[in-house]
Amino acid sequence: MVIQHIRKIGVAIMLLLLLFIGACKKDKTEAPTVAFKINSYYPNSGNAGTLVTVEGEGFGTAIDKYSATVSGKAVEVISATSNTLVMRMPAGGSTGLLSLKYEEQSFEVGQYTYQELSIKTVFPANGPAGSQIRITGEGFSSIKDPVTVLINGKPALVVSVSDNIIVAEVPADAGFGPITVKVNGKESTGQNFIYQAVSSIKPLTGGKNTKVTINGVGFENLVAGNIVDFNGKSATVVEATDSRLVVLAPDGVSTGPLSVTINGQKITGPVFNVVGAPSIEVVTPLSGPRGSDMTISGTLFSTVLDENQVYINNVLVPIQSATAGQLKLVIPGGTGTGAIRVVVNDQAVQGPQFKDQTLGITSVSPDNGLAGTTVTIKGSGFSATASNNRVYFNNVLATVKTASENTLTLDAPTGLTTGELKVVVGSEEALAPQGFKRAGVTTLAGGPNSNTFGSFAGGIAIDSDGNVYITDRSNKVVKKITPSGVVSVLQVNGSDVAFDTPFGIVIDPQNNIYVADIGRNHIRKITPSGQNTIYASGFSPGLMALDNSGNLYVNINSSFAGMNKVNTAGGFSKVTGPLWPMARPVADAAGNVYYVDSGTDSNNAISRIAAGGGTLGGWIGSPDGGYFDGLGNQARFNGIAGGLALYGNGKLVAGDMYNYAIRQIDIQSRTVSTLVKLRSGYADGDFATAKISSMNDIAVDKDGNIYILDAQNKAVRKIFLK
Repeated sequence: MVIQHIRKIGVAIMLLLLLFIGACKKDKTEAPTVAFKINSYYPNSGNAGTLVTVEGEGFGTAIDKYSATVSGKAVEVISATSNTLVMRMPAGGSTGLLSLKYEEQSFEVGQYTYQELSIKTVFPANGPAGSQIRITGEGFSSIKDPVTVLINGKPALVVSVSDNIIVAEVPADAGFGPITVKVNGKESTGQNFIYQAVSSIKPLTGGKNTKVTINGVGFENLVAGNIVDFNGKSATVVEATDSRLVVLAPDGVSTGPLSVTINGQKITGPVFNVVGAPSIEVVTPLSGPRGSDMTISGTLFSTVLDENQVYINNVLVPIQSATAGQLKLVIPGGTGTGAIRVVVNDQAVQGPQFKDQTLGITSVSPDNGLAGTTVTIKGSGFSATASNNRVYFNNVLATVKTASENTLTLDAPTGLTTGELKVVVGSEEALAPQGFKRAGVTTLAGGPNSNTFGSFAGGIAIDSDGNVYITDRSNKVVKKITPSGVVSVLQVNGSDVAFDTPFGIVIDPQNNIYVADIGRNHIRKITPSGQNTIYASGFSPGLMALDNSGNLYVNINSSFAGMNKVNTAGGFSKVTGPLWPMARPVADAAGNVYYVDSGTDSNNAISRIAAGGGTLGGWIGSPDGGYFDGLGNQARFNGIAGGLALYGNGKLVAGDMYNYAIRQIDIQSRTVSTLVKLRSGYADGDFATAKISSMNDIAVDKDGNIYILDAQNKAVRKIFLK
């Protein structure tokens, strides 16, 4: 009984083992078999002993399973890998068919010719147009016609030839195919040549981590076989086929050609231009229903539509049109509330929040003004009952005068300050695309019918307390204007300070006042303590600028007389560069000096004197007058008689007199834009209605307000921008 029981257990164990082994066999995955295939062979001619290489796939590696013949005579197979066979051609053989047998399979390799002419090697066997290849072999010399080299049937330029070596230049668009040599009526074919070229890259612009697709021919299918660089900086290849590579632009990428190197052969492609990430300036609207048009304004968008992507709350939204500064799309609805994000060639910027709702603001006109300015708001979801719409200017409630579902009209309220404009209807609220600016033009003092100032006032300056000073040439005094507009004559120890012809004026951080008196050929210094002294003399001083070291840069009031630099001791020397400057110059924090030259540029360009020396004439603008915002010398002015002033960090403002405009200059990028463009005449109000007659000098206070000496209107005009 016990023995029988043990036998039963043994049988059961053996059955379990058999089942386990069977299961293992079922689970085992066998690698697919690659079919035996011959792709090419070379050379197709030569003498006895010539080594012929056969390339293909699925070859067995056991040499003893191969046999080969040429015209029936045995050929020795000397090496075998999975994709290459090498055979030695026998002595006593004759021209004919080269055949190969592997196990029970037979293959025709091709014709082999016994002759002197033979190609042994080609190096390199890949490359672009214009590169050189070295062909080694035998029988290349000729005493008749010169040797001919073909690459995939296309003639190659033979650079040099001997009996054993040919150097040839790869022709354009050679493609993939064999190297053929023809000489003395004979022909020999060698290995295949891989022609390589970059036909295009997309995108052509971007920055670090931009995914770039390279199209062309002759690339390696393995990622590691392709080395890509951007202007010498190595990039990461993430995808590869023989006609397409996908790479990531590297950290530190700079503008320059993109190159692909394969097997030591470098192919140069188009230039990749490095640009910064895009920026979003304005989105219209910031809320609204499905089907509404949205416009995103900014910088560095791509003009190629599919190189831009817009997401609302992480939902990708199709773009309808694209320019470098504007993207247009249709709000799809259902996105929910979330941030707007723009991605241009894998460089992203996040913008404001968008609300997926009925209420939205598409435009505010004007978007600047003073209390009482009539404002029209357009959008969607407004109430037709005026009182049901609440409109706030930076949290100050305004009264709506008329209302429809898409339009509201109202007056900007008293107490207006710069800030966001908001409409509230029921439980929904919508922000305007841009904040409403308390902006416009007022007259601080004077006017065309006022006798506050005489005609031909010359210069303007502001002290640290916000008082404005005007050189009143007709009345031979300097007028002081308080922030509230009270006007008085500059005095020292209770008496008016008298001048002959006061013109230029600057004030230093200690509130010392420097006045150029062109009638007496000197500069006066008036201190807060009441000292009134001659600071510098010996030339006729015009409008002036003061640098951070206390040096004055003074226009000489005479034709083509240039500019003097007056040091803190009152000594002066001629400044190299300026020929006939008339408008107010300015010096920045780094010590660079900017001026307008009527002698060289007709008052239509800005020149720059670097702090370390060296003048760059016509730095921005052109002698040709006009009106155009743009970069560097593309910009156009029409008489910068209003002078120059610093305006915040890294910026200048210029009084463009005959365009009636205040132009802003970004110093680093040399970009000119228009802050304000007015019309000729005299009127206070928002920028759409304000008028000005002349710009004779300019000053900026610590809050960013701009003061213009409007001498023709005998007025000081204050421009609110911030």
